[in-house]
Amino acid sequence: MSTRQNTVRQQASYHDSLSRTLLGIFGAPVAWVIQMSLIEPIAAYACYPRQVPLSAPLWAELPFMLAIISLACLAGGLFSGYIALDFWRRTGRSLTRALQETQVIEVDEGQTRFLAMLGIMSSFLFIVAILFTSCAVLLVSPCSAWT
Repeated sequence: MSTRQNTVRQQASYHDSLSRTLLGIFGAPVAWVIQMSLIEPIAAYACYPRQVPLSAPLWAELPFMLAIISLACLAGGLFSGYIALDFWRRTGRSLTRALQETQVIEVDEGQTRFLAMLGIMSSFLFIVAILFTSCAVLLVSPCSAWT
């Protein structure tokens, strides 16, 4: 195998691991931010479009719209968690395989595995946040008065 092919494979592997790491760490938080950034203004406008609050939302399908946004963001958070978990498992298998085959182990001092675990924890935390926000959206009427 030529040196050029090795270099291309190493670059592809690096970009794959970088994208998996970033998606695992930041995917679920971004999904939660998107959920909050979409649901709050849509519900606010539907219930308070002008100077006087409404007793019912402008759109009858508002709860359905909010539920769809919540489900899409939950799916994004779960996908991010799956990517982080898969990446963590892959880094563990590659280390075990290298030890069994007495190959040269690429030393990154555990940084890759640590970042994968950080992605798992981040995804778990923000999936819970997405679930709590979804419960609030589904259980509380958007145009109800705070009493």
